[in-house]
Amino acid sequence: MSSQNNNSNVRSKISTIMMNMNIAIGSLNIGYVLSYLTLSIDTLFANLQIKEEDRTSKLSLLNGILPLGCVIGVLVGYIIKLKLTNKQCLQVADVIGIFSLLATISNYEVIVAVRFFLGISNGISSLIMPVYIKSLCPPQYFSQMSMLVGYGINTGLAIGQLMGIGYINYHGSTSNWWRVVFSFPSIICIVRSLIIHFIYNYESPEQLIKRGNYEQAQYVICQIYKLEYVEEQYERYTKLAQQQFQQKQQSFFKVFEKQKLITLQVGIISMLVQIWCGSFAVFYYSAQIFSDLSDNDITQKTIFTICLGLSGFLAQFLTIYMVNKIGSKYILMIGSLIIGSLNLAVSIISQHANQGTEFIIFILLLLLIMTFAATLGPVAWSIVPQINDSDGTFISTELRWSFQAILIFCFPFLEKGIKIFGGFLLFALINYLYFIYCHFYLIDGRGKTNEQLVAMYHNKYGYSVVPLENQNNLPNIQTEAPNTQIKQLVNDLPINQEEGGDLPENQDQGVEIEQEM
Repeated sequence: MSSQNNNSNVRSKISTIMMNMNIAIGSLNIGYVLSYLTLSIDTLFANLQIKEEDRTSKLSLLNGILPLGCVIGVLVGYIIKLKLTNKQCLQVADVIGIFSLLATISNYEVIVAVRFFLGISNGISSLIMPVYIKSLCPPQYFSQMSMLVGYGINTGLAIGQLMGIGYINYHGSTSNWWRVVFSFPSIICIVRSLIIHFIYNYESPEQLIKRGNYEQAQYVICQIYKLEYVEEQYERYTKLAQQQFQQKQQSFFKVFEKQKLITLQVGIISMLVQIWCGSFAVFYYSAQIFSDLSDNDITQKTIFTICLGLSGFLAQFLTIYMVNKIGSKYILMIGSLIIGSLNLAVSIISQHANQGTEFIIFILLLLLIMTFAATLGPVAWSIVPQINDSDGTFISTELRWSFQAILIFCFPFLEKGIKIFGGFLLFALINYLYFIYCHFYLIDGRGKTNEQLVAMYHNKYGYSVVPLENQNNLPNIQTEAPNTQIKQLVNDLPINQEEGGDLPENQDQGVEIEQEM
């Protein structure tokens, strides 16, 4: 039986989960920065002495500068990935993120600038994390592990809203609680950086092979897989290295060829709907929405917002059960249909809002966030790297942040112009259209590897799967890992390196694949 279908080919399933969770821990920041301004904004603006007439424009810039930074960050991540490994790229992101501690300075321009650079850090992470997980994760676990980024974002959202508890007692122009709230992203960056350096110090094996670091690649594979499967996995990673080398030799615009556009458009549209399904408008502006529902009572408003975050956090665990039972396609269909209906209900009820309907709107928004956290939230993040190569993942991620920036800048003015009724009616229409799209265009990938799923898309739309071209022009990559060498590597591992540790030194360190040609 192929190791890809064998659930016992890894040395430790717990270690594999922890390794991938550490990679995805940066997604906590992506979620956290979406929500921590929600309850902080009144206290922050009081400290900064922002006038009421400037509030909308200042808030829009504070919210919108972050995804703009993410757009730049994804581009930076793509560029540095051409020279650095996945692990090194995340370390760059963490170094930038640590400087977000400067956001505790009580100056509006400084806070805007810091959020921009925090966006760059999150943009790099959002591009690298799914690719890094795809590299290290055993194929049979990828459908679950690829959800970790989405889970982390939902958890970060909940943490950001829970931090709002402090504002019940510490709010107003004399409060410093906002500084505590703003310091959290730098802590996450420090934690991930330390864990990657001291515990799960694993490079992507195919990147090591590309650089001629064969012994280090074998070491990493030995840490993840049992001895009898290492040789097979080494061959798999060698093929990945060959494919990545060939992709590097091709024009970037090859990703827009008809064959690759089949899976690319699935990723782009899924990311668009993830942002414009209505949930992110609630995340960013829930405090403003709940101010109307609670007559601006800070305790009641905080309780509303915290309930929103906790409901999403708890609901996301339903996806773990659903993904193997009904598959990503049907999770997305169910999610878009329910979210669309909830948006429609909010839109209609908001037209007849009174004291009796306020609580109903709150319950509907609660259900909307719960449904999003269990469906579109994690699954959209998962489906992109599953069916796209690194270039396709880059384009989908870049556009995702662009969609979010547009939404954030537009929604305050959208709410003023067409009110909640028009805004949520638009979100409902987008969800219903996506439901139809999923039904006709998405493929059920349950039980399939990434390669098999991509082949199914190509076959469905009339394109055969094209094997590697120009094999004669590929570099002389070592394709065999001798059993004696593998056994020696395993025997030499200290007991405390079962869960990670420093990689062995190799005299080929830093040798680029092009030098072998």
